Amino acid sequence: MAQFLDNFLEQDKENIAPLYGKADVEFVKGEGSYLFDTKGNKFLDFVAGIAVNALGYQNAGIKQAVIDQLNHFNHISNLFPNYPQIELAKALREVTGFDKVFFCNSGTEANEGCIKMARKYFNRKGETNRQKIITFVNSFHGRTYAALSATGQPALREGFGNMPGDFVHVAWNDVAALKAEVNADTCAIMFESLAAEGGVMTLSKEMVETINSLQKEFGCLVIVDEVQAGTGRLGTFLGFEKYGLKPDLVSMAKGIGGGLPLGVVLMRQAIADQLKAGDHGTTFGGNPLACAAGLSVVKQVCATGFLDNVKARSEQLKAGLKALVAKYSFAKEVRGDGLILGIALDESMPVGNVVAAARNEKLMVLSAKGNVLRMLPPLNVSEAECNEALAKLDVALAMANK
Repeated sequence: MAQFLDNFLEQDKENIAPLYGKADVEFVKGEGSYLFDTKGNKFLDFVAGIAVNALGYQNAGIKQAVIDQLNHFNHISNLFPNYPQIELAKALREVTGFDKVFFCNSGTEANEGCIKMARKYFNRKGETNRQKIITFVNSFHGRTYAALSATGQPALREGFGNMPGDFVHVAWNDVAALKAEVNADTCAIMFESLAAEGGVMTLSKEMVETINSLQKEFGCLVIVDEVQAGTGRLGTFLGFEKYGLKPDLVSMAKGIGGGLPLGVVLMRQAIADQLKAGDHGTTFGGNPLACAAGLSVVKQVCATGFLDNVKARSEQLKAGLKALVAKYSFAKEVRGDGLILGIALDESMPVGNVVAAARNEKLMVLSAKGNVLRMLPPLNVSEAECNEALAKLDVALAMANK
């Protein structure tokens, strides 16, 4: 594309709907943990397509899996058994312990599926009173109507008319508020194993214990959104494994496709037993190319030692970020876990200024709600690349403070 496109940003404005605030950078190639622009500049990418490129760019295993599948077919209808789906489903069942898998195309679709299946489960059992789903303030579950209703950010719903009802949002880690809302009419408690978009917020031990207790007491379902935190990003294949939660439904997307659009709903057998043909569906969900890529991702993430590297790089980055917090007065605290890490900044330093300064230093980072700087490196990032990122971020913080 580089040889016949001039000024990406201007052409983007002319041709693409204005739904994103885009930086004036013209990327044409990625390799490993790096992106390259039309001028040959090399950027260390700690955004990874917003946690999508879990294994970086041009991963050999993903490339070969997609090429091999292209030699067979790139799509067939879900009216027929699809062997790439079957192979990926087997791998996911083995590594997660769930009983059944539904494939879709994205995180919002996976969350939409979880919501529909949770309500259908109780409806088929004759418990039609169970409609209410409890989610959390500042959560992010997607932009389709039900997923947006579940999202605890009212500004994102503004101007879109009436939303599906029976969603209640309580404050993150507010045990008393959660207890006050859950009762015999509750369908599900839905939350992210780490709320990345909402400010890189981790679950407290008390909240985990409360969720487990309420699930047992009232028989409500637990839905865990693993769209950003899953597929190894927290150092376990699924983030909830770190906390001792027992979800009934889990949504996955982003990293599981390794760069291709793939969403997943994992469910227990009890949920699957209440579903019938036609209850839900998708044309492109479980696309053979995406499933082939997903199987390669699962094999690589589950390979011996892979998650040990995620944990080691996490500790390395946490230590480096804590040193930066100690150095700069406007940096308040390090947040996150695994390879979803952030620095909360005070109001004197808008996070956008730091993101722009980092980009000037050829480091790609992004923001999160609450004036938080967020880092989402590839899971196979190296020790040297983490040191490079910390050094570049140090310069960026100094420049933003001038």
